[in-house]
Amino acid sequence: MTRQFSLLLLTTSFFGFAWSTYLILPKFFATELGLDAEAIGRVVAVQGLAAVCVTPIVGRLVDRYGRKPWIVVGNLLLACSGIGFQFIEHLGPLLYSIQILWGMGMVFTFNSAGTLAADFAPAGRLAEAIGLFGAANLGMNAIAPLAGEYLADSLGWTSVFAVSALAAAGSALIGLSLEEPEMHEPPPLSLGQKPRPVLGWAMLEVYGATFAMTAAFAALFTLQQPFALEHGVRHVSTFFVGFALVALSVRIFGGRLIDRVGVRRAAIVSIAFYALVPGLLAVLGAHRLFFVGALMGLAHGVAYPAVTALGLQRTDPSSRGMVLSIVHGSFNGGNATFAYLLGALVEQVGFHKAFWVAGAISFVGALLLCGRPLARRALGVSEGVS
Repeated sequence: MTRQFSLLLLTTSFFGFAWSTYLILPKFFATELGLDAEAIGRVVAVQGLAAVCVTPIVGRLVDRYGRKPWIVVGNLLLACSGIGFQFIEHLGPLLYSIQILWGMGMVFTFNSAGTLAADFAPAGRLAEAIGLFGAANLGMNAIAPLAGEYLADSLGWTSVFAVSALAAAGSALIGLSLEEPEMHEPPPLSLGQKPRPVLGWAMLEVYGATFAMTAAFAALFTLQQPFALEHGVRHVSTFFVGFALVALSVRIFGGRLIDRVGVRRAAIVSIAFYALVPGLLAVLGAHRLFFVGALMGLAHGVAYPAVTALGLQRTDPSSRGMVLSIVHGSFNGGNATFAYLLGALVEQVGFHKAFWVAGAISFVGALLLCGRPLARRALGVSEGVS
């Protein structure tokens, strides 16, 4: 907890509040714009696709020109999207354009800040550092939706987006004070040694697992809101409160344990548990949002730092920006894909079956990390105690 790492966590907290207000966007789409589940999934998918498209660009920029500039740029994009939402009254090109803008801002800030957190991490404590970085972000998943629903009910939705824009601007301002450690150079290769590629088989396992697990994420973060509203539950922020409280606790107190247990083992178990949660929502119903959110927080609190640390372990430090960008891009791409597909599936088979399908897809992510240990050893990939 150096001064600079603490400053990074503060920057991330403001950023987390800014984007976390958008967690209740599906409610805004349903109640204010009158969109159904399929249309909501389509709008959410646009944001995710924008994030995927900008991912390789961000990875290259972060590795080549440093982390700090793009933290500021991303927050400014996010602030502009908050301003743009002030003028949304119906589904149309302006809404899609703003979704693209905030998707880009999210990737710029999250990826560059996450890479900087990895740079600050002491040896053997990578998952812990990523977990603390994620905790600063996730803590706002409880506060921002709760505050957003209160503001929307009392002052209207324009106040929600105005506060989001102010938080993003504040994060950009704090980010200007960050100081980066020395950039990592590619290590010299010994005779017969091969570089560890960013897109090798070992890395494709990580990206594929990340993509698959977002089926459950999309079901719970996008579809649970229209599902709850359909069943007469008006306040959906309780899900995010349960999610953030548990995920935050896991990130703060369990990050060191993930490193000790092994990041691959932790990723497999947590993604398998991840896959169960959408089905539990179908069984327990819309009136158990806090409990379902808490279970989701437990799964996500372990899965995301574990799978991210696994990816970083399998490549060289000089490629951290690109690896984090692709991992986050896989997450965004999966969220976009499954928000769209599951939204369309709901219209055909209903929420309950769609939730079970989402869980089955996410379970594939755990299976992807279980196989080919011999192939990984042949590639010379070291994962410590994992």
